[in-house]
Amino acid sequence: MLFAGSLNARFIGHLRARSYAISTLITKPQRLGRKRFKNWFEIINVKTAKVGPRLAWLLRHGARHHNLYIRPDGFALVEEVLRISPFRRLNLPDLKEIARIDPLKRLQVKELRPRQWWIRATTKHSLEFVYPTWTEIMTAHKIKGAMYLTDKEGWQNIQIEGIRTTPHERLIHLHQTLPEHLGYSHAEHSTLIVIHIDFDQAIRYGFTFFRTHEKKIATEGDEYGCIAPRFFQKVERLQWSRDMILDKGFCSESGSPSAS
Repeated sequence: MLFAGSLNARFIGHLRARSYAISTLITKPQRLGRKRFKNWFEIINVKTAKVGPRLAWLLRHGARHHNLYIRPDGFALVEEVLRISPFRRLNLPDLKEIARIDPLKRLQVKELRPRQWWIRATTKHSLEFVYPTWTEIMTAHKIKGAMYLTDKEGWQNIQIEGIRTTPHERLIHLHQTLPEHLGYSHAEHSTLIVIHIDFDQAIRYGFTFFRTHEKKIATEGDEYGCIAPRFFQKVERLQWSRDMILDKGFCSESGSPSAS
């Protein structure tokens, strides 16, 4: 006991010499491993000691259980996260500190709009329609265009109700350019309706667009999951027809062409 007491006294004296507060000393979790820390101890705020893993779980998997909105790129509003237990005693500086000291770099806190802070987990999401590698498109000059492709039957509803998401698809996928070899069909005639979206007007209204691919973008639409006809800049109908120029048919066993 005297030996243990002597060690404790020496250790506390060492901490005081280095001006560390004893109340802020948290031992390293064993599951993370010694190699992730330079020292045996990590000096962090007691209030935020165990919050990092819980935050990561919420943003990766648990948002659906708390009715928390997650953007397609994985960000959630900080003010909405702070309404959820056990995060109600935290504030924005706490979340910034948690993200900063996390040895696994699981969290990112960012001001996406003026005085509007968002937080996300950087990897390992199980939530549908969450892709952390997507990037938000803020201005129209960064894209070549925004086009939605449909057929004649689809256009009949779209021209009245707009382009809508479905229960199984949260996002509306758009093209920046027409796909190559578009329009080929085995039918005699092939018709495609190309709806050009007024990107500037949609951005001003509050739409959020994400770059998903070099030639594709996606959006959730308005609050109803829709791109209304008033955001259509122009609509084109592309039509291809197929005329037979030459058809030699198939050769018979004797080597002469058969009738087509």
